[in-house]
Amino acid sequence: MGRTHALSGAALFSAGTIPLGLPWHQVLIGAVACAGAAVLPDIDHHSSHIARTFGPLTRGFAWGVGKVSGGHRNGTHSALGVGLLAAVVFFASAVYVQDEVTFWIGCGITGTMLVVGLFIGLLSKGRGRAAYRRPWHGFLAIMACALAAAGIGAGTYWYGQDAGVVLIGAVLVLILAAAIRPLNIKGVWDDLAPIPITFALLWFHVDLSVLPYAVVVGVVIHIIGDMITLGGCPLGWPWSQTMHGPKWFRTGDKTEKRVVFPALIVVLCISSGIHVSPYILEHTERFQVTLPGS
Repeated sequence: MGRTHALSGAALFSAGTIPLGLPWHQVLIGAVACAGAAVLPDIDHHSSHIARTFGPLTRGFAWGVGKVSGGHRNGTHSALGVGLLAAVVFFASAVYVQDEVTFWIGCGITGTMLVVGLFIGLLSKGRGRAAYRRPWHGFLAIMACALAAAGIGAGTYWYGQDAGVVLIGAVLVLILAAAIRPLNIKGVWDDLAPIPITFALLWFHVDLSVLPYAVVVGVVIHIIGDMITLGGCPLGWPWSQTMHGPKWFRTGDKTEKRVVFPALIVVLCISSGIHVSPYILEHTERFQVTLPGS
């Protein structure tokens, strides 16, 4: 379902930003970032598209994320998971651009997702399957997250904006890799492409203000997509592992391939045309030839 997730992120971001009137380059950056983020939650599984990007490096990272989050479709597919990712990506963006407002927006999203997850978890009927084999595994997961947060905070304190460049660079490489990998390009070009693209974006100081918002939206789109499939998602994790969602069809079945995927392509084409049309009209008017007597 990796391609469907990526396509849903690009299509829905492109369609959803039509009323905002964003510049075309911001829409492009946001659509690609949203496509990558719409694949990113599956980093909790060692055989997912994103886990195979950089070989043992991303496989090992995926293994660690899976252990911390309690396995596939657990922590990374929950409201709290959205909040934690928002904290990371908004913090990285805030440090990179030295913008305090971005930091506080990230804190607001994280706090909101914490409350939503807790609310859903406490109201869920039953606890569902256990996220961890042993109760103390959850405490180890919390300690691992706390140590990672402390390390990032200490690095930011000592290195300031340079740490922001490293953080936002890591986020970009991972997001771009997640967006490109489902294309199944032969060879290693799809794996190597995110590195020079990220370098160019940072070197030329491209405006990346849309990045954290696109990432959070992409993750939410992924979770909604998984909720539509039979497995559902544990929105109230870790307070409850009850799987929520309408659960209409099975992952990879005919409904996804013959209905959902083509519909998303149509949405992406139409919304992209709406975004690009003003620029086409503008350039057409510039080179329009005035006929004699008109």
